[in-house]
Amino acid sequence: MTDWHIEEIKAERSAEWDDFVRVSPQGSLFTTFAWKKILERGTSFIQRIFAIFRRDRIAGGVVLTEKKQLGRKVALNALLSPYLGFLLASAASTKISERLSAEHEVLTNLAQFLEKKYAQIDLINNIALTDVRPFLQRGWKAHARYTYCLDVSDTNKLWNGFDGSVRRAIKKAEGANLQHGIMECGAEEIFDLLQKTLTKKGDLNPIPKSLVGVIIEAGELENQRVIVGARNSHDRLVSAIVCVRDERRAYYLIVVNDPEYLSIGTSSLLIWDLAQYLSGISVRELDFIGGNIPAIARFKESFNPCLKTHFRLEHWTSPPFRVMKLTGRRLLGH
Repeated sequence: MTDWHIEEIKAERSAEWDDFVRVSPQGSLFTTFAWKKILERGTSFIQRIFAIFRRDRIAGGVVLTEKKQLGRKVALNALLSPYLGFLLASAASTKISERLSAEHEVLTNLAQFLEKKYAQIDLINNIALTDVRPFLQRGWKAHARYTYCLDVSDTNKLWNGFDGSVRRAIKKAEGANLQHGIMECGAEEIFDLLQKTLTKKGDLNPIPKSLVGVIIEAGELENQRVIVGARNSHDRLVSAIVCVRDERRAYYLIVVNDPEYLSIGTSSLLIWDLAQYLSGISVRELDFIGGNIPAIARFKESFNPCLKTHFRLEHWTSPPFRVMKLTGRRLLGH
């Protein structure tokens, strides 16, 4: 690729980048410039978008969170952003040899670029990035990850596909005197319930209140965010799902539950409420975001979704840095 260059996308070229994201197979809400701004408002970390241009047109790119650790820059994933990583332009040729040659060249050049800038690279990629051979050939590691995607286009078919346990849980929750469905929820009550959800087993909540607040309140997401919730007879929020969507699918982004209400079936009920709403606005697919923790995976499987694979790509460019960082993790018990 002799007529190419890589540059960081700044605000003045954000519209051009977002146009590329809309047509890239790996594009999603999480790789848009708008999401970059949301993350930067909600966290202390820098979000970077690097695009590779060929003949002044974007041929690919990479989206990442830049942090400084042990004095070195690293490229990592962002909180509440399930898919960052690498993007490619839509195929310009129907011939697989020509398409793969062009894609491999783009990915190889992006990999080389990142290797020069960062001591560690660790990025979770979109389910549409299926060919990771350019990275493997450079010594990167590709870790398979799994998610479940639920077809919500036909709610009758969807209901009939649920396991009997799901249908029973939904009916049980419907009889529990809860107000439920699409509703306004404040960032404060969502975060308070998130604290209960994540700390019920003694775990720490890594998600800052500021980030939850931005996602709940951001004007940029007004038409791309939906919240389904359940309130008890005292109007207290006991369960909620914060979902965001783009032109391809919706994403099950923040899920919060009061542990006291888990046995009632509110989680199943809210997924059913959400699926019916999405179907009504012509969204075809809900990405459950994750199928890697066995107990959670079994719960999601009961809704009869499709299992999809995607890749976490990892590379260390500084062996001493890797030793220091991994030693630090072991000392902290991580």
